[in-house]
Amino acid sequence: MTVMFGGRFGTLATVALIVVSLALIACTAALAARAARGSAAQALRDEAVLDALEPLAGLRR
Repeated sequence: MTVMFGGRFGTLATVALIVVSLALIACTAALAARAARGSAAQALRDEAVLDALEPLAGLRR
């Protein structure tokens, strides 16, 4: 939006839009990182549960 309407907006409005855009990018990155950490922790828990459910996995032929 800033690029398209930069000529119509004043300098202060353009700077405000850039700051808001950067804040949205930072929030999105933080949420993605949080989800990735949660997925890794869930994978470890799932692996432990599967190992507990199959105690004789090492005795396969």
